[in-house]
Amino acid sequence: MKAFASRILCWLFALTISAHADSRGDELINKYLSQSARRDAMLTMNVEYQELQKEPVKLKFTWMRKLKQGAMSHLIRIEAPPSEKGKLLLVHEKPNGSAAYIAYRPSSTIKKKVRVSGARNYKYKGLTISVQELIGGEFNKYSHLWKEEEAIGGVPCHVVENLLKPEFKNESDYPRSVSYLRKDNGMLLKWDLFGKSNKLEKVITAEEIKQIEGFWTVTLARVDDLKKGGKLTLRLKEAHYNPQLEDDLFSEEYLKQNSQ
Repeated sequence: MKAFASRILCWLFALTISAHADSRGDELINKYLSQSARRDAMLTMNVEYQELQKEPVKLKFTWMRKLKQGAMSHLIRIEAPPSEKGKLLLVHEKPNGSAAYIAYRPSSTIKKKVRVSGARNYKYKGLTISVQELIGGEFNKYSHLWKEEEAIGGVPCHVVENLLKPEFKNESDYPRSVSYLRKDNGMLLKWDLFGKSNKLEKVITAEEIKQIEGFWTVTLARVDDLKKGGKLTLRLKEAHYNPQLEDDLFSEEYLKQNSQ
């Protein structure tokens, strides 16, 4: 009887620890998003992608984002090279985790929008990068579990496991990921992305973080594509926080008018 009671107490204790870990994981992710990704901003990024024995692929894009009534909208505009210039991608994230994706491609023969799966990944030559990676994770699609503390490159971090919620199983290539959040400023230092076979496929590392206009900002990030052996570098060129971005900028009508 005593042994049975002891097992019950251990089980209840484990449940308590698990619930505490879930709450702590949510708090850490929300802190990161609130001080970085959930802010109106206009960011200009240079991208270089390199695979062994291949010419590097170079891109430039502008990322505009706006928070309104708890929902975040993103507009990504490709600036270079000339063959890609003018491509637009609009993403509306909702507080419940769902998202709508619409891409306009002015150089295509049909010049029409591409929805959902066709817009969720950007492809150019040998480069494939998901919108999820570009806009910082779509973390509302995941539940978050605090695991432990670990030092990455000598920097103390909280380790949070992110598990895709069942209702979004068809809306991400990464059912599981692990986030390493710095203890000093709450920023995402490293992000491990696991594919549908639960194998580590990509590792995103923030190599440089600076304060710009009073906000912590990743100014240099590296993406290691373990499946293809490729390396992607994202380098921030300009950043402006709280710019005056009109609501119409994040509409389908704007895409139609500006993708011709």
